[in-house]
Amino acid sequence: MRNFFAFVNCVFWTFSAYLSAGPPKHLSYENLPMGEVVRPLVLRTYIPNLHLGSEVLKNHGEGRKTPRYSPATGLLSPIYDKPALGLPAAIAVNSGPSFSYVWDTTECRLLYVWRGGFLDMEPYWGTPEEGLRKKNDYVPRLVGELFYKANGEHPLRVAGRALESVQYAGFRRTPANRVVFDFVANGERVEEEILPGAEPMSFEVRYRSSAQLDYEIAPELGKIVSYEEGIMKVSFTANTRQMFEGYTPEKVEIVAANAEDGERLYQNMGCFACHSRDGSKAHGPSFLGLADSERVFADHSKSLADTAYLKQSIQDPNAKVVEGFAQGLMPAYSLKDKEVESLVLFIQSLK
Repeated sequence: MRNFFAFVNCVFWTFSAYLSAGPPKHLSYENLPMGEVVRPLVLRTYIPNLHLGSEVLKNHGEGRKTPRYSPATGLLSPIYDKPALGLPAAIAVNSGPSFSYVWDTTECRLLYVWRGGFLDMEPYWGTPEEGLRKKNDYVPRLVGELFYKANGEHPLRVAGRALESVQYAGFRRTPANRVVFDFVANGERVEEEILPGAEPMSFEVRYRSSAQLDYEIAPELGKIVSYEEGIMKVSFTANTRQMFEGYTPEKVEIVAANAEDGERLYQNMGCFACHSRDGSKAHGPSFLGLADSERVFADHSKSLADTAYLKQSIQDPNAKVVEGFAQGLMPAYSLKDKEVESLVLFIQSLK
């Protein structure tokens, strides 16, 4: 359920942030969303942790593996799920293919800057063809050339001190559609804005505060350009060069139909989101005990869940909708015969 609300939260932030930039423009169910210079796209979403050090993520907690919970029995399972390897409280901003960045709301600092793409959302949003997110992998992937990555402790100094405490206060858009982050550091209000630079793989960060500001940066990576009237401008050049091509789905190549590969398909295609394997009811019937059971449909007709019925339900899910479940929730999947047969064998193994 937490993952569902996380999904809703992501879509809400995406949709509301995008529309707030001007006249309504529909953001559809796409895996590679992109903004524009005059209309930046803002996504509050999970972000990959590209081997950031503990000094960068000093205020983040560490995820731990958790036992699965069965709604049917109310008991915890001996099977444990590992935490997703991502940062849950970041904000990603894209101004088109030339400039993207991630700002973290826990650390209140810039984490990444890259060009050439934005985020591949398939692990989190899934696809219209395959359904929901990938199990234990709802972290989007960066697409493009990363040229800046945070390292070391927070370089900002407020009121003459290193940051002893930070608290995120929100983000907003200026009348010119520029994104500004607000946070409190050492008890002082600070505003931060990230802008592309004049040279390739460069950018500028602007800080505003009534308190004295300073910034510790290596000379080869950038410099403070100016500091006047409470505004500090810091220019940056590249400190890394890494290419990212997005998400590569796991391919299940099936030579001969078998239940084990059927289980892999059940996980990879997100079937678990609607069809439990422990008897608990979700958006669709549980797979536990489904095979060879009697099915009662919305029109009160009946049928045994034999092999032919299971194949039909996978390939044409709305042909026979079980009583008590909504029609139209499950898409029709384009699967090879051996994939369908493997899914059927997996369902039949769940007695």
